[in-house]
Amino acid sequence: MQLIRIRTDDELMWYKDIWDGILEAEGNDNPFIEFAWFYNWWQIVGRRERVELYAVEENGAIIAFFPFTVRLQWGVRIYALTGENIANYSGVVAEKEWLLPATTFVFDQLIEKYKHLLFSFHGLLESKDSTKVIEQYFVERQLRPSIFRVVTPYLALHDIDFHNYFNQRRKKHGMDRRERKLRELGSLMRKIPSQDELWQMFRLFDRRSAKKIDTSNFTKGKKKDFFEQLTLLKGEALQVKVDALVFEDQLIAFTYGICCRGRYVTYALKHEPTFNIFGPGQLVNQETIKRIYSENYRLFDMSIGYEPYKFDWRSNIDFTRRMLVSSGTKRAKLLASRLTLKERLKEFLKGNHRVVEWKRNTLGQLRYLVKYGKVKDWLEYGQLFVERFIRFKQVDLYELSPSDSVTPHRPVGDLFEELSIQEAMQLDEEEIISLFYKGYTIYKDSFAKTNKPAFALHAVNWRVDELQIVEALPKQTYFLTYDVYKNIDIITAFFQKMKPAQTLWVTASFWHWRKRKRLLQLGYKRISRMKHFKCARYERNHAEKYTESGGDVHSVH
Repeated sequence: MQLIRIRTDDELMWYKDIWDGILEAEGNDNPFIEFAWFYNWWQIVGRRERVELYAVEENGAIIAFFPFTVRLQWGVRIYALTGENIANYSGVVAEKEWLLPATTFVFDQLIEKYKHLLFSFHGLLESKDSTKVIEQYFVERQLRPSIFRVVTPYLALHDIDFHNYFNQRRKKHGMDRRERKLRELGSLMRKIPSQDELWQMFRLFDRRSAKKIDTSNFTKGKKKDFFEQLTLLKGEALQVKVDALVFEDQLIAFTYGICCRGRYVTYALKHEPTFNIFGPGQLVNQETIKRIYSENYRLFDMSIGYEPYKFDWRSNIDFTRRMLVSSGTKRAKLLASRLTLKERLKEFLKGNHRVVEWKRNTLGQLRYLVKYGKVKDWLEYGQLFVERFIRFKQVDLYELSPSDSVTPHRPVGDLFEELSIQEAMQLDEEEIISLFYKGYTIYKDSFAKTNKPAFALHAVNWRVDELQIVEALPKQTYFLTYDVYKNIDIITAFFQKMKPAQTLWVTASFWHWRKRKRLLQLGYKRISRMKHFKCARYERNHAEKYTESGGDVHSVH
């Protein structure tokens, strides 16, 4: 055998047909070792990397390719398979019959050439032959590898009764109900974005990641150019599929998937943060699964990670390995021990979903506050932090019946009008979109320059979200929320003009003493008081009912 060093991407083009031919003969479905992936990565992202690409020749024919990146640490050469911080999986390009001989030859050459050496291989799928062969080589050479595993859920589309399986899963967590609510509010459709519309996808990714610690770097620097370039590939085994969920002509969720010979790998999935309550990320994931099934793919690979939605949909699991092994020198072993300890810690933390969520969301939000937070944002964050340990909530429920109302001092005319969800989307506030999901009718000031909501009415339920109370309203009654206490008299007068025979309920918290005083002046009567106290693990709920007109409103859940 002979080892050939390929030093430039231009030189690599001479080997394209051989590389593609080997993977096609083996039926490779790992897109991250395809020629199109590696070539574009080297051209766009890997320019600053120290790439060592080797071809193995046997009897005048190329039988394998080994794409490495190399870095020095403590005088030790660390060999990694290319794309360590961008490719989900890795592997060796070789026909099965030559995999072990070629691996043995290349690794022997490297170990013989360099004294202080360490192999750090990421993304080795346990179901792939190259993973087993690499481990076999190290065992035979008595170089004990340190192995770290992370779960890789997938959906085997041909091994299930797809339509029954799909219908059962889409009902989980009420996703069918959320989709129905979203369709009732406006136009919802799945769309394949054109090349000119991809900027919306990258912008949405940045918006969603702004308050999170995201390690994918999907839109960072040259990586954005790389992923955009992959969408232009034609006639290759590797193809990119982008699915978008569009609501009222606005992209609210997308999936970026990388496909190869019957395998679809979810690479990026993000959604518009203001639509959190509708779960658009899970909705677009459902739509993508349907599309992939209709195009006769075998596997829907949800990629590495312990996210709950992946386990909701998976039919089976694989595992992805990181493998660390060093040569026999003390320096290499010491570095390997340090990296092993680091990987053990990462493996433990990633295996605990609560820790992952805390790091991604809590630390991400804190980082965002440090960079962009105002005094108001810090006060709100501090209040939420304190309430995790000690909390006191007191909410009074008031009723205004038609017979108790006080005539307003000034006419209100047509001061308010309904706010459409299209107008609400322009406000970019999650709380407003949540009101639509909960079934409120939202009103705005007809003469204001902005579409900021003035109040919201519900005809079916009354709710106190801070106490997690949701109960049915009595007949002929409406519930008022999102009101500004300074305008409560005008809002009340407008309601009485709009619905003169209806009763109105409204709440006021312990801190809104001005609002409570004004409600009494307008003829409202307090019908219930609800209290919630928490200190550490001790919690107590208490409610007092002041009038029979309140019905069963004393129930606190």
